[in-house]
Amino acid sequence: MEPTASEVFCGRVLGMVNAEDVNAIILAQKNMLDRFEKTNEMLLNFNNLSSVRMQQMNERFVHHTRTLVEMKKDLDSIFRRIRALKGKLAKQYPEAFSSE
Repeated sequence: MEPTASEVFCGRVLGMVNAEDVNAIILAQKNMLDRFEKTNEMLLNFNNLSSVRMQQMNERFVHHTRTLVEMKKDLDSIFRRIRALKGKLAKQYPEAFSSE
């Protein structure tokens, strides 16, 4: 029985391909896959660590922001009291403030 045209074609295509080259390509692809998997794992670890660090820094940032806002309120209150005291002193002792 004679081989069919498709069998002849497949046989010739398979004859054109070098098995060693195919094995080398498969090995290179496996090595690349291993490297990509390791890189992916490293990136996942980095992202997890970055997320934790970001959360910690965000908490510190919020705390420091609150502290600064509170300090500004305190300073505004202090300066307001100083201005009030300066006004009272200027009324009581106008000669001391006449040079200003």
